[in-house]
Amino acid sequence: MGLEMAKQLLTLGNTVIVTGRNEEKMNQAKAKYPQLYTYSVEVTDIESIKQLYVEIIRDFPALNVLINNAGMMNAIKFQMAKAEGIADEVTTNLAGPILMTQVFLPYLLKQKEAAVLNVTSGIAHFAFDKAPIYSASKLGLHSYTQSLRKQLKKTSVKVFELAPPRTSKPMFSGAEEDNASVDRVPEMPIAEVVKKMIEGIKKNRETIVPGMSKLLKLVGKIQL
Repeated sequence: MGLEMAKQLLTLGNTVIVTGRNEEKMNQAKAKYPQLYTYSVEVTDIESIKQLYVEIIRDFPALNVLINNAGMMNAIKFQMAKAEGIADEVTTNLAGPILMTQVFLPYLLKQKEAAVLNVTSGIAHFAFDKAPIYSASKLGLHSYTQSLRKQLKKTSVKVFELAPPRTSKPMFSGAEEDNASVDRVPEMPIAEVVKKMIEGIKKNRETIVPGMSKLLKLVGKIQL
């Protein structure tokens, strides 16, 4: 999804900076879209984020948008799960976006217009037992985003949330039977999700819930 975001935002004439922990994937993205700027960061490490901030502000003083799209989804059975794996998923999905925002926020507040967009999930609103840490951490990110929006209401920084539906399998790591249950959820093309995201931002829609995400949110409200 991050690559598709970069592609569509570039098409609209934006300067796009891609960050990540996987150098190989970033090199592939750069090779495909030479206009991209790529930087390494580990979103679970505050010192890495601070170093990224120094580099980005030095190279791009006009920076005014932060998109927190880092995420991982693991099939977890609590009886067999290791604490380290659970911790990594929580820090990537929840602590990472919060830390990125906290480091970059003071600079964004100086801009005439700025925005933070957090990518949550359509399954954040109900207990997805196949990937329980994912749904819990994304629900936490949803709550944080709402609080951030309220606190920044009278500032120049707008806060958006994108809650995508199921898009593709590669993000989900689990046993075959777990993947089978996920396969029953209808997919939405990633390009269409990103298109809806951009449309929502243009219309100043604070919460963007394309496709099945609207239904999933409703299911979560009535789930017993």
